[in-house]
Amino acid sequence: MTAIRRSNELMDLFIDRRESVVPVSTRQSEWLRFPYRSASLLASLGLTFSIAGCQPDSGSTAQKSAAATATSPAQTGGLEPETSSQAAPPAAPEIVDQEALDESGRIVLESTRPPLSVPEPDPVTVEAATANAADSAEASAKIVASSSPAAPQAEALESDMAEGAPVVEVEVAEISASSPDTPAVATEVEQPAEEEAEVAELPAKVAAPAPFPAEANVTSASERDQRIAADWPQPQAVLYVSGQQHGYIEPCGCTGLENQKGGLIRRDTLLTELRGRGWDLVPVDVGNQVRRTGRQPELKFQSTVEAFKTMGYQAVTLGIDDLKLSSIELIQLAGSDGLNATPFISANASVIDSSFFPSHRIVEVGGRKIGITGAIGNSLKEEIQSSDIELSDAAESLKPVVELLQKQGCDFLVLLAHAPVEESAEIARQVPGFDLVVTAGGYGEPTLHPEEIPGSEAVMVQVGTKGMYGGIIGLFEDATTPIRYQKIAISSQFKDSDRMLLEFERYQQRLKDAGFDGLGVAPIAHPTGRQYVGSEVCGECHTQAYEIWENSPHVHATDSIIAASNDRGGITRQHDPECISCHATGWNPQKFYPYQTGFISAEKTPLLVGSGCENCHGPGKSHVDAEYGDIETDNELLLELRRQMVLPLAQAREKCLECHDLDNSPDFHTAPFEEYWDQIKHYGKD
Repeated sequence: MTAIRRSNELMDLFIDRRESVVPVSTRQSEWLRFPYRSASLLASLGLTFSIAGCQPDSGSTAQKSAAATATSPAQTGGLEPETSSQAAPPAAPEIVDQEALDESGRIVLESTRPPLSVPEPDPVTVEAATANAADSAEASAKIVASSSPAAPQAEALESDMAEGAPVVEVEVAEISASSPDTPAVATEVEQPAEEEAEVAELPAKVAAPAPFPAEANVTSASERDQRIAADWPQPQAVLYVSGQQHGYIEPCGCTGLENQKGGLIRRDTLLTELRGRGWDLVPVDVGNQVRRTGRQPELKFQSTVEAFKTMGYQAVTLGIDDLKLSSIELIQLAGSDGLNATPFISANASVIDSSFFPSHRIVEVGGRKIGITGAIGNSLKEEIQSSDIELSDAAESLKPVVELLQKQGCDFLVLLAHAPVEESAEIARQVPGFDLVVTAGGYGEPTLHPEEIPGSEAVMVQVGTKGMYGGIIGLFEDATTPIRYQKIAISSQFKDSDRMLLEFERYQQRLKDAGFDGLGVAPIAHPTGRQYVGSEVCGECHTQAYEIWENSPHVHATDSIIAASNDRGGITRQHDPECISCHATGWNPQKFYPYQTGFISAEKTPLLVGSGCENCHGPGKSHVDAEYGDIETDNELLLELRRQMVLPLAQAREKCLECHDLDNSPDFHTAPFEEYWDQIKHYGKD
């Protein structure tokens, strides 16, 4: 026989012929390379299997063919003879899949393979196959964002940089009541492609998204070479503002850390450089250090609190997502008592008892007396999930605090407003006396200029999202320009801080010590109810697709978090569920938990190392068992199990975006999908 490349077809050939001795010619790189169930396969036919020798493959001198001999145990007493005098059966027809284009340009698959004991389905192209029954019930939703309000700001920034004036004096822009905090979105629902009997039109090209949305973590060339306060005179004091970290204690780095912004490791370097100028620096933060609940966010919050203390933060208001953590953990990590004081404050949030978080801080630097308070907006009250938390009216809670700060002689009052932009402005109008409002509202990057608040003497600045930006506000003895402001991208311009690298290493060690059980990460059943087998098993039949995968970066996904990373101090991440979820096979990539029979560790589940076939096509055990005859199936079930493993090309992009999102692969959102598909293009069974 020649070119028998699939073990299920080999089984059918044995069933048809029932010879006691069957010489098999096959490529080592395909069938013999994957001995999955080969012994049990032949044993079920009353045959045994051995390799009698290797002969040069007629197609290549570099590859070898293995001559295998299968003999009935009844004839040999269970022993495998070295040779056999019985004549070989006639050669089987060569199994070839041929592709042809019809006149309309559509692909038609024709097969010259011999009939198998289980009939093949009608030939269809990969694109025509329908999704599995469970998946087809859900239409994929595509969110199309409208043009970002931050785009004009980015253009203005580039213009200012080109003119050599990156530092912005207080030229305020009035807030428009109609300005949204977030852009409008429209939802477009894609319907599953209809199945055709024999041929299907090739799917239309997927339109490329608009250039980087405002929330994309992409560093521009100008952000890698920022001129910080280049024309400022010596300030009396400088406030550094941050917030909305949302759990991003460092950028992912999957597309190169030099291309991404944010992280405590770089922020510490920036603050150190600013202090190196002889400035009296007052770092403040507007809250939301985490965005999820559970043990891992608690450990992340712990590392953030310790980092804030190291970096000398003077005031940090509680954010609404911070209050979703365990109240006990929150008090233990961030609460103040008679012996220990932390920078965390809130004028209107009480956690078990109001004494744990003071309403304000007073900082005296550079001859200035700065009063700082913080509050959570009333509009966020519905998000409170614990009876331990009480949230009083923001404006009414702030009025006595402002009065107290003024009586204490503070000459500059700061409000850390954890609220949307318009609500932050309304609080400033209701509570006169503030000079500066730092808001957690806004979308994407901060505004280029401070914003004037109609009906208030205060100006307002934003902090952006995901900790990608910070801002500096200088206070001066200058009646004409008493304050100056500049936003700063936390880019690779700022090198890694050694002391923050140590803190991040401690964080990863805490994850390791906790383990999946301690983190509350428990495997759940896959929505389809199926189980995983690993890409190597897929490769027994899908040899060409497997070879493409083996030569793609996907195969090294797990290695990249196990091997020490040179650009992050050798800190590994194989115990971090937020990294594993896209760097191994069998996890939910957006919710950071494993599915049953999914990846546990490289030692316990070696077949699931890498981002494998089943991350896109779904768990394959039922399909494999049916093809190998390990479960009873009829033709209808066999075809259905095959269809369940097909990912139509029209739906592939949405599947890719589960890992290649704006944080991890921003470039994926600008180039046409076809450019990426060409790098891993594969079609079904070869």
